[in-house]
Amino acid sequence: MDSTQLLITIITTVGSTGALLALTNGLVKYFNGSAGRERARNTTMKDQRNEAWKDAERERDRAELEALNRRRTEEYTSRVRRFCTEEHGTDPDEFPKWPPLLTELPK
Repeated sequence: MDSTQLLITIITTVGSTGALLALTNGLVKYFNGSAGRERARNTTMKDQRNEAWKDAERERDRAELEALNRRRTEEYTSRVRRFCTEEHGTDPDEFPKWPPLLTELPK
């Protein structure tokens, strides 16, 4: 037997032994019920992931709606101030100062 045949025989033996070991482990898990428990756990994790994704989408939508409403309110306030100064001659210094912008959420 030359070295090429010996190498092929060794690789085939090792490969088939690994496949047989994987098959045996799978059958043992199937018969003792751990495969079913693992499948149920994976399903539960998938459901948790999907729920977290839905929560994140709802939060993004809420934040986007809040930003849209805030911009609309700011625009309306600006238009009212301009209307008061241009149409009614109100001195801009008579308006209350704009509130300071926050850089972080209050605690």
